[in-house]
Amino acid sequence: MAETGHSVRAADVLADVLAEVRESVDRREALGEAQIAVLEAAVNIVRAGQTGFEVPPVERSELVREALGAVRAATVATGFALTYAHQTARVLA
Repeated sequence: MAETGHSVRAADVLADVLAEVRESVDRREALGEAQIAVLEAAVNIVRAGQTGFEVPPVERSELVREALGAVRAATVATGFALTYAHQTARVLA
């Protein structure tokens, strides 16, 4: 994704996917929250990496900070989803 146009398109595609997932996933469930958080992180990371757009350093820093927060949220939500899956498997076993 060295070219700015590709990076912009990738960010737009990811943002569209994120919007669709937000409409179809239950955020009350840990796995749904993890899916959304991962996509939020991806959108922000790709936008932060857009070099040709002269993204101001302050804005780039904020995008990276938001991506980091989303990755943290995804990690926690995925941990909860894994714990729930293990508990469910034990009950059904």
